[in-house]
Amino acid sequence: MASVQTLIVMQPTPFCNIDCGYCYLPNRSSNHKMDLDVAGKIIMEVFSSKLVSPPIELLWHLGEPLAIPISFYEQVFSIISQISEDTGIAYSLNFQTNAMLINDNWINLIKKHKINLGISIDGPEFIHDRKRVDRKSKGTHAQVMKGTKMLQESGVPFSVIMVVTKYSLDYPDEICDFFIENKIEDIGFNIDEMEGINNSTSFSEVVESKYNKFITRLLERSVASSGKLRIREFWQNLRPFTTEISEAVNTTNVPFRIFNFDCYGNYSTYCPELIAAKSIEYNNFNMGNILTDGLDAIQTNSVFLKIKDEVEKGVENCKKSCEYWSFCGGGAPSNKFFENGSFNTTETLACKFHKKGVIDVLAHHFEQHFSA
Repeated sequence: MASVQTLIVMQPTPFCNIDCGYCYLPNRSSNHKMDLDVAGKIIMEVFSSKLVSPPIELLWHLGEPLAIPISFYEQVFSIISQISEDTGIAYSLNFQTNAMLINDNWINLIKKHKINLGISIDGPEFIHDRKRVDRKSKGTHAQVMKGTKMLQESGVPFSVIMVVTKYSLDYPDEICDFFIENKIEDIGFNIDEMEGINNSTSFSEVVESKYNKFITRLLERSVASSGKLRIREFWQNLRPFTTEISEAVNTTNVPFRIFNFDCYGNYSTYCPELIAAKSIEYNNFNMGNILTDGLDAIQTNSVFLKIKDEVEKGVENCKKSCEYWSFCGGGAPSNKFFENGSFNTTETLACKFHKKGVIDVLAHHFEQHFSA
């Protein structure tokens, strides 16, 4: 059994009420909703499978989870609670949302079931509204902030993911000012990656020095904020600087650390982003269906076995060739596939900037301040 908890990513619907310019998900205009019997079967299989390591983290994602009626979640959460009580297996509930549909009823549900929230906000309005737009290409910042204010006033904590583009790199102080002024303390910064139907990235035009300057300023502002600006990219990468690590762990490239279920019950392991991929060779990365195969059948699925072999070769090549291994653990399979066309590859733009760039900035910071 794996030594770390398993992440279960569930797609309640592919539908999203907005149309972000860098979104990797296809079919986000589809109104299909996960059936209750599909959700129930997933929960039963997950809580009984020896491939899953508790406590189980359930994340509703890959579409806007708040576009589904509250009644659906009430029924599913009741099933989860009962199975957890019967099995003694602990779990947590998580939503990744754009927060535009937040209202008192959602807040009541979130509080009742102690749901952890991740919210997508691309910083101040002039940055956010360039890419995070509705179906009429109008900015969504005002509606997002209305939802976050309601959450804050109700005492509901949340973290934030900001997608960084080439344009964002000129405004590190404006970004930090925005989050501090709005009392948003826990933030992760992703780059606009080449994934799924998003077949380009603005970082193909970015030089490393520009990104490093941006990250350096974020680090300076985070240190000076006295805890008011906690940035994921820094605290997640601290351990290898202080502890000798014999074997790096990257949950995205180790099978069964993550299970992904689309709204039809099709499932896969590795990166959630692969659920958006189209590939005849890999059967669209479908490694089984929960209604017809059960979860444990993934171990003998031909698509899984093919991908597993290629992912492991790519990871081994990273280990042999990359000095950042202890921080990275071999990179994300989805980045390798979408950028390089194969899992059996090494460096991607995602690791070059989002991993190596951050590590270089942290290393320089420590050399300056803690040379002893």
